[in-house]
Amino acid sequence: MRILYHHRTLGDGAEGIHIAEMVNAFRQLGHEVLVIGPGVQNLNGAEKKSARYTWIKKILRGPLYEIAELTYNFFGYRNICKAIRGFHPDFIYDRYITFNYSAIAAGKKYNLPVFLEVNAPLAYEREHEPDERLYLKKLAYAIERKVCSDASKTIVVSTPLKEYLVSVGVPEEKIMVLPNGVNTEKFFPRPTSESLMKKYQITDDEIVIGFVGILRSWHGIDMLLEAFNLVIKEHGKCKLLLVGDGPIRHDIEHMALDLGIGEKVIITGRVSHDQIGEYVSLFDIAVSPKATFYASPMKILEYMAQGKAVVAPNMLNIKDIIAHKRNGLLFKANDMNDLVEKLGVFVNDRQLQKKLGENATETVHAKRNWVSNANYVIASYKASR
Repeated sequence: MRILYHHRTLGDGAEGIHIAEMVNAFRQLGHEVLVIGPGVQNLNGAEKKSARYTWIKKILRGPLYEIAELTYNFFGYRNICKAIRGFHPDFIYDRYITFNYSAIAAGKKYNLPVFLEVNAPLAYEREHEPDERLYLKKLAYAIERKVCSDASKTIVVSTPLKEYLVSVGVPEEKIMVLPNGVNTEKFFPRPTSESLMKKYQITDDEIVIGFVGILRSWHGIDMLLEAFNLVIKEHGKCKLLLVGDGPIRHDIEHMALDLGIGEKVIITGRVSHDQIGEYVSLFDIAVSPKATFYASPMKILEYMAQGKAVVAPNMLNIKDIIAHKRNGLLFKANDMNDLVEKLGVFVNDRQLQKKLGENATETVHAKRNWVSNANYVIASYKASR
């Protein structure tokens, strides 16, 4: 089967990982995939990222950037149509981005199904982003609704995201829920890294509570730090390992010092995604303190794949991934005391850590990996023919 994968993503964060993993999963299943987009160069059947267009977002600001996003529709439509004529795909797989209708339009012209992957309600997200402002707000919402409604299938990463799109007028029958996956060849139960234990002066009798991600205010690191402070007062030998870096790093370091637990808190700085598994091997308990209502956090799936005891907020999107007391523990969202309680349960029960961690790995292998996700898309395409 031939799949034309289009995206307008220039970033190299979680979105870049998601794109690469889905493309690789389709190929592992034996399908031919052509990836196109403004940041993509195809050489001998392989994609290479290009920095050709990254200047646009750096230079253009405010409404000018949004006008450039709208203008992309003309270039995107032309390039997708050209790729369709040369590649002859069975369907188009399009990663949704604000203001972009080009893949849907090209699919309509050539009578090709378009599977639209939606990872966030981007108009809503951009309107409520503290560091961003959405100028063409009404147009952004209208195009989002139109794109999601006109796709052959709109694939969303969580149940609440489906509910949100239905609430703004997207037909429910067009939407299917498919949470994110994980690469089980990169993330798997592995021995603790002795070199990292030595580097961070972690001893065998210490329980390591860990978090992976960019240190931003909305990730709830401050709540995790306060919860950790209470945990160690009751349970003693624990360390908090924060794998990542970010704009609030200095705030977190100062907060740890103010709480008198500076020597118990380790911040690694930025770690490449290929090395994350080695750092997660140090964790006994893995935490996701906060999440947006619509997200499907890849960090949680990576924790699960490595057999870690996971603690995460009790939210509908998280319950798409974690079943409470089966493959993790859920605490009441934004409730620090309940977070402390759930951390304490795991700290006091190594056997429960092991059991729920093993169950988490089983869940990932059964249905929460990228190959399973790609299989699901292919099955949905075949069922629609």
